[in-house]
Amino acid sequence: GELAEDGRPTTLQTIGNSRNTLGMFGAGYIEMLAREITQDLQEIRDGIEPGSNANLVSKGISYGTLSRNSDGTWDTSTVEGIPKPSLSSADPETPPSLIIRPFHQSGSVISLRQFTVNAYNHHHGIQATERFGENADPDGDGFTNELTEADVTAVTLYQATLPVPGRVIPRNKAVEKAVHLGERKFKQVGCSGCHIPALPLNESGNIYSEPNPYNPLGTNSTADPIYVDLNDSKLPGHRLQKDQEGIVWVPAFTDLKLHDITSGLDDPNREPLDMNEPAGSDEFFAGNGKFITRKLWGIANEPPYFHHGMYTTIREAIEAHRGEALSSYQEWLALSSYERDCIVEFLKTLQVLPPNLKHAYVDGSGYPRGWTGEY
Repeated sequence: GELAEDGRPTTLQTIGNSRNTLGMFGAGYIEMLAREITQDLQEIRDGIEPGSNANLVSKGISYGTLSRNSDGTWDTSTVEGIPKPSLSSADPETPPSLIIRPFHQSGSVISLRQFTVNAYNHHHGIQATERFGENADPDGDGFTNELTEADVTAVTLYQATLPVPGRVIPRNKAVEKAVHLGERKFKQVGCSGCHIPALPLNESGNIYSEPNPYNPLGTNSTADPIYVDLNDSKLPGHRLQKDQEGIVWVPAFTDLKLHDITSGLDDPNREPLDMNEPAGSDEFFAGNGKFITRKLWGIANEPPYFHHGMYTTIREAIEAHRGEALSSYQEWLALSSYERDCIVEFLKTLQVLPPNLKHAYVDGSGYPRGWTGEY
């Protein structure tokens, strides 16, 4: 009997979006990648004069073209893969922020801190003082100062320092052969164009600082920043390390861009609401088909699959790709049945490792093993 903001009766299918909860392993590295990309894009933006444009490129990823009109106003119509809140511009002196938002499947959340403050409020009814104020009781439950800045910082750092997923490859010749071929075919059909196997962090990118300098209002600490070396071997589980050039390669299999992987308005995988549009607007009710590229590290033991979590197998998720992923889906269909099986076998090796394992590549018993795959 309830009505939505547009006056239409609400149903379980239209009152909200079904969202699959994703794993948080390696989240500190993901946030640092987003910060570095944001900084790169903002530096490009700041060099654009009225009447000119520039390609937005960072870490080999293209985010389209940002333009300025002759009067200095900003044109984001050819920017790609960046959520709408990061593209808004009120006037020539207020450029689009271009902030990469790597959390939530619609690319809505900038940082682990913002994610934490949101989640405690929405899911637990616990309000952070940094958003709601000291001694405030916005939900009227009789409790104030429920979540201090220090509390939020502690929870954020816990998430940021979670171990990094790795690879579990059984010592079985038939499986090894399939995984090798699957890695090659994954690249050949174009999956790696969006699910980029690894992205680089610069020489200091492994030093996670809290809070994030790009945090929105109401999600920030006034205390001095805290710094943590994400590569520190004293932290639990598998850690990444720098290569000979001082680069940390983050094997997350993503480009941190939004992509429309649906076939259109009638695609059952579209969402009924677009959370990146103003609530109650026509655009809000037009629905959403754009999702941030799934980080595939850890995918094998993080079912169910797809943004809504309605698929029980990796294969179902692959075969649901349309829209911007249509050509890769067609390439997938052109493979032999064995080659498709090999891609799935490859993806099954991308796992969250058992506790206390320090090696990136292990066998089914958790023992370290060498591997010379495609990536």
